[in-house]
Amino acid sequence: MQMAAFSFKYNFRLASLCLMGAVTILFLFYGGINGIKSIRQKPAISSILPATTFAKKADTISVSIVGDMMVGSSYPSSTLLPPDSEGNILQQAIPFLKKTDIRIGNLESAVSDNAPLYKDCTGSQCYAFRTPYKYAQWYKVAGFDYLNIANNHSFDFGMPGVENTLEFLKKNNIRNSGSIQHPFDTLTIRHTIIGFVSFAPHNNCLDLNDDSLVKDYIAQIKPLCNILIVFFHGGGEGASRKHTPNGHEMFLGQDRGDVKHFAHMCIDAGADLVFGSGPHVVRGMDLYKNKLISYSLGNFSTYHQFNLKFPNNVAPLQQIRITREGVLTENKVISFKQEGEGIPYLDTGRNAFKMIRSLSEEDFGFKNVTDGLLDY
Repeated sequence: MQMAAFSFKYNFRLASLCLMGAVTILFLFYGGINGIKSIRQKPAISSILPATTFAKKADTISVSIVGDMMVGSSYPSSTLLPPDSEGNILQQAIPFLKKTDIRIGNLESAVSDNAPLYKDCTGSQCYAFRTPYKYAQWYKVAGFDYLNIANNHSFDFGMPGVENTLEFLKKNNIRNSGSIQHPFDTLTIRHTIIGFVSFAPHNNCLDLNDDSLVKDYIAQIKPLCNILIVFFHGGGEGASRKHTPNGHEMFLGQDRGDVKHFAHMCIDAGADLVFGSGPHVVRGMDLYKNKLISYSLGNFSTYHQFNLKFPNNVAPLQQIRITREGVLTENKVISFKQEGEGIPYLDTGRNAFKMIRSLSEEDFGFKNVTDGLLDY
């Protein structure tokens, strides 16, 4: 969907920043006091349960990160949803996700049973995603603590879809950020407050292309947390977009951002980690001022309506460890691949790791990416 002009964005920014002080206590109560509720889940497939653990350490926080997820859409037809016999299509990843303290990813759809279509679908091709509550519950079962909703599909079903999505996430204690209605969030793990804010060049999102807005939000949120994570949805799409270019990327007539400039600006403003999605293929990683940037984690679980020909089916699960002071101590990639209509399975060919390692070296000269499957 093309981004609507935000004629009100500067007024909104001023108003929202003034209100942040008032809502800070509420967010900290929601994220800092409640913390993360443990989820006891017997692994669905015991044969892939890691033999070793990504052990919890008192002085660090471990994080699992994946890219785009859309586990099923009832639009334009419920026949596009996974069959009940399939079960939770995230089940092969759950044992690996549960080895870290927190789990985050990109929610590439609205969550609603019946929100009406808002997106203009009069053209020959239209991609609009509405995940019913029954299927969205799989994110909770998988243990996701944070889902980014700053992307080009969160507004496919207009404000009813956004409101239903926010209601679902709140009910399931899943933090989120990036919409105008819920711009940032926090959670607390072992006395460490982690802040989240996300950006995208799309409707109802914090605008990735508005430098002053980006810096203003980071400046306001950074003092509220120990570690600040920025998520973005930007860049061109498709198999030809694996390399991270310099300058702004145009796609379907829309400015999808200068992602290098954006990521560096976020770190200059105070971010500790920057994670990206949007191109539907993996991109390289880089270390800027000793802070990690993942420019695209590609697709992870995108069911039925996505192009999943190689390399679009390459599905990394990144795991990092970071100190309370924001120092990166570990960075690895566990390789999955999407099979069938879009179900992630462990990839013993290690394609995600190989591609990210190669792209990181070619584009940035960065070599500190390790193969997560060597641990298991």
